[in-house]
Amino acid sequence: MRSLLISAVTVIALSGAVWASHAGAVNSESYAVYSALLSEMHADPDKSVRVISDQTAADFSPGKENKQFDFIRENLSPISQATIDDFKVQNVTSTQLENKLNLKFKVVLVTKEEIDKFFGQGGSWWKGFYQQYPNSNGLITLSNVGFNPTMTEALVYVAHTCDGLCGTGHYVLLLKVEGKWKVERKVMAWIS
Repeated sequence: MRSLLISAVTVIALSGAVWASHAGAVNSESYAVYSALLSEMHADPDKSVRVISDQTAADFSPGKENKQFDFIRENLSPISQATIDDFKVQNVTSTQLENKLNLKFKVVLVTKEEIDKFFGQGGSWWKGFYQQYPNSNGLITLSNVGFNPTMTEALVYVAHTCDGLCGTGHYVLLLKVEGKWKVERKVMAWIS
């Protein structure tokens, strides 16, 4: 009986270690989640390029944290608490993205310095942006992905800006169904 209990505890501990081992890194599952999300939410056939920040967003204000996660829990129900908790851990800092996306459209990753250069142009920032990326749909910023322990549920934040008063931010819940990530539900967090 004792050895059975020790075996069960070991299996549980190891499965938790596997889940936690992705902390602070963008892994292949994260890129699969991003690819599914972008394929569904940014599949504009009139635009051939998606410009994405090469740094994940990590600007979740600590003062609003509890309200933010209550908002997610209420609007993306039945999301698991484990997924929300992992999302919190994953988004403490920003992470460098690579172009490991599996998409049918061209992706350009831009650095913070390049984005700041456009903003430095004063009021003409979007004009300069669209001169550089004429067939894009604007700028997309992604968060790190939070997963449940079985890696079958994912939470990600995506912001899309396309002009001074053109943009949205969404929290997106994805489920892994038959080996593929699918957007289950999304909720708008802001609009301009």
